Amino acid sequence: MTHLTTSETTPRPSGAHLLANGSVDTATLELLEAWRLQDATDDLEQLRAAEHELTEFKKAMNESRTLAGEPLLYP
Repeated sequence: MTHLTTSETTPRPSGAHLLANGSVDTATLELLEAWRLQDATDDLEQLRAAEHELTEFKKAMNESRTLAGEPLLYP
């Protein structure tokens, strides 16, 4: 009979990024959060531009994958 270890039976909490030694990389998480806050906006024009840029990126990624015979990343 095979017994599962705790790490196999307990899902990791979302947002917890562990280093190889098992500790949480809080410095990186804090830096990412600072960047997220710097980039935050309520400006509708900036939000529309960002959405358009994301749409164009997805379209380009799918086009190159189609040409290569690969499955789409963004169906």
